[in-house]
Amino acid sequence: EAMQNLARQQAAAQARQRNEYIERIRSRIKRFIVLPQNLQGNPEVEIDVIQLPGGEVLSARLKRSSGFSAYDNAVERAILKAQPLPPPPKPELFERELNLKFRPQE
Repeated sequence: EAMQNLARQQAAAQARQRNEYIERIRSRIKRFIVLPQNLQGNPEVEIDVIQLPGGEVLSARLKRSSGFSAYDNAVERAILKAQPLPPPPKPELFERELNLKFRPQE
């Protein structure tokens, strides 16, 4: 029972650290997004990013368009400008492949 609790706590801590890591990456990228002028609503774009351990971006590929190509392109450009992406708090939390979602009003 104690072992199960410990395992659960470790899994929860790992999930929390992963979320913080992803959020740090997203907030760094968001600083570089130049929003298109006539963007309406709060569309979501989804991008698959492949990065190296040093935070260099190998590729940023559109997975699901927001419906506004100007916004999609702005986010893709921001990902490249945001290099190097922030490192994880612990090396073992590094993720080579990231699936990131962005909305303009977020």
